[in-house]
Amino acid sequence: MNAKKIGFIGLGAMGLPMAKNLMKNGYELHIAAHRNQKPVEELKEKGAIEHPSLKGVAKNSDILISILPTDQEMKSVLLSEEILGNLSNHSILIEMTSGSPAMMKEVEKEYVKKGLKILDAPVSGGTIGAEQGTLTVMVGGDGETLNNVRPILDAMAKQIYLVGAIGTGKAIKAINQMLASIHMISAAEALALGEKLEIDKEMMKQVIGNSSGSSWMLMNKIDSLSNRNFQPGFKLKLMRKDVEIAASEGKGLHLPFTHSALNFYKEAEKEFSELDFSAISKKIL
Repeated sequence: MNAKKIGFIGLGAMGLPMAKNLMKNGYELHIAAHRNQKPVEELKEKGAIEHPSLKGVAKNSDILISILPTDQEMKSVLLSEEILGNLSNHSILIEMTSGSPAMMKEVEKEYVKKGLKILDAPVSGGTIGAEQGTLTVMVGGDGETLNNVRPILDAMAKQIYLVGAIGTGKAIKAINQMLASIHMISAAEALALGEKLEIDKEMMKQVIGNSSGSSWMLMNKIDSLSNRNFQPGFKLKLMRKDVEIAASEGKGLHLPFTHSALNFYKEAEKEFSELDFSAISKKIL
């Protein structure tokens, strides 16, 4: 599929750098005016085409990419007539939100009715991965459809996995976020203990990074934790939402760490919802 025209919905902390990488790779980007006009203006300076509404984005999309905050936005935006009524019959939706498997299947149902193809493709790797184009994509859907859009995903990601049917991508992402939320709390506790015992941070990184206690979260967040830098990348309120999805999907299972982490994030959200999710450490450090 020779698709060069891409509509992009969701220009947040992850979406904006992902959109930039698409443009770096020669794709024609179509975006819509938004209440936060700053990322729109930033992309327009690089050659993106702005439309007054999502209708224009849909009409000009060989591929439509969405990465939205929650299920609510997935439903209100992707199932709107503004989008569904204006996509051409050859368009493909790549849905990259950290949402629930159930909502992903609801979106799939309506798109299939219209004869449209769809991939469930949430990502991991944080804002750094989004900026560097090294994200991991967890794709649920049809292998042929994935092959058709693989060059587009390659522009944003380093690792692309076909993990199963529609909904499976969201399911694996929920498991990933469940682990990431717990690891973040553990990393903060590790740093707190290291600081109390007056252990050099760089030595901790070197030794633990090459030992059985190593984790991606500790290695990638220890500097910002140590500097108490909680400028938002992935916001705490969104991590709480993701852990809640995992807990809900695991209903009936005994998941004590998940539920403890969820309660901890809920408590922290009262004060730190708009900060990076690493601000959970403010309850520890």
